[in-house]
Amino acid sequence: MSPKKIHGAVAALSALALLTACTPAGSDPDATRDGAKTAEAEASAEPVFRVGTVSEAEAAQATEQGSSAKASNSTASAPPTSTQTSAPQQTGEVVESGAETTVAPSERISLSVENAALSDISITESDHPRIKSDPGVFFDTAGSELEAADSTEDAKAGSSTPSESASGDSDAITAPDDAAAWMSAYDLVADSTYELAATATSADGEEHDFTSTVTVSAGDASPMAVRTILSDDQTVGVGAPIILTFGSTVAKKYRDDVEHRLSVKVTDKDGKKRKVEGSWAWLPDDPQSRLHFRPKEFWPAHSKVSVDVPLKNVPTTDDTVGQNDLTLDFDIGRKQVVKADAKTHRMVVTRDGKEVMNFPASLGAAKSPSYNGTHVVMSKASDYTMTSEQWDYETDVRWAVRIHNNGEFIHAAPWSTGVQGSANVSHGCINLSTARAKQYYDSAIFGDPVEITGSNATLTTAASDISDWVYEWDEWKKMSALPTS
Repeated sequence: MSPKKIHGAVAALSALALLTACTPAGSDPDATRDGAKTAEAEASAEPVFRVGTVSEAEAAQATEQGSSAKASNSTASAPPTSTQTSAPQQTGEVVESGAETTVAPSERISLSVENAALSDISITESDHPRIKSDPGVFFDTAGSELEAADSTEDAKAGSSTPSESASGDSDAITAPDDAAAWMSAYDLVADSTYELAATATSADGEEHDFTSTVTVSAGDASPMAVRTILSDDQTVGVGAPIILTFGSTVAKKYRDDVEHRLSVKVTDKDGKKRKVEGSWAWLPDDPQSRLHFRPKEFWPAHSKVSVDVPLKNVPTTDDTVGQNDLTLDFDIGRKQVVKADAKTHRMVVTRDGKEVMNFPASLGAAKSPSYNGTHVVMSKASDYTMTSEQWDYETDVRWAVRIHNNGEFIHAAPWSTGVQGSANVSHGCINLSTARAKQYYDSAIFGDPVEITGSNATLTTAASDISDWVYEWDEWKKMSALPTS
């Protein structure tokens, strides 16, 4: 959750005032009995649930106030005594369990309870149940932010598994102690329906369940398309990233709203779930926004990947929303990895751990080197015309496999077969004989890793549609819009 939204949420609930009711002073027995009766009545009172919303403007206006509320609470000299009670101020509308609530889009929803403490809460979008429950922010009766009870991997960037409460409800977020209110971390999506559910525990230990259907009205923002370059049922290599491209630039303040809705599920060929650590990352705009997902290590071979991208009506800028939902189901094929060494002048191909090709090759010459680092097969063509303004040539080649946008290919080069295996003479490409290039070409698929070593130059993250594997893992995670820890 971004600092702006955390502070905004804190600010919005800073109106939850601390109401103090001191025990009557003195030794009057009647006063003591009256105080006991009052406490007993409060303890037995039924919880009262209130549902409200907070706009971006309201949150922004009170950022400083909300920050100071938490700070002053944490520096208090002593906690309230047992003779004091506190309750949230009456904000939002009182809602009976099971009732419907209608709200406006692009706002955040809040839930508070009186005469009880929140135990857990969940908010599920009816049309998209795969989206993990919004973790939101919890507050005490003074309106100060509380530390979340859950510190699982689910809150980390790229996670697609819902948080789980102590009760085992996979959609519920466990509330910290003394939680009296909660506010969502993400804006509500226009023309959507949410199921809000919570459990509150009263002073006598009794649990009270609350549910409400929240209907969000339609908005009038302009649509922004989202697309992917992969196709359903496509088989790709173990280094293939999931690539989403947008019709324009997604504003940074809305990127967490977009990203938290995305899910990636990996299973084996029998449908059994495979645990894969991965993360989304916002690459530099080009000029449209680009959002990629890659695993920490290569995908496990022979897997199935299911991607859910429910972005219709999700805010992307102040004036635009996602145009469409998108789903994608593709396969990870065999693990085929190319290793080309500029010093040994060899190109070795392994498939599922077994060597299947070991060819003499010629890599980039000293003045036009190949680049060290992990490349990815991007495309291939049986006939291709190589052109270079830098080196002033135009050459037709066969069996060309593109591995980077900087001009690096693996291709047939019959003119260099005499030095393949002993010298590097190319303009950065990996040269093979025609027969060997054809053999490799027939085996290559999008996403196959190609690892080059032994050169005097190294890949950078610039100048390619796919530079995902050039980033170190910690650096990659920092490009997510979601928290990384």
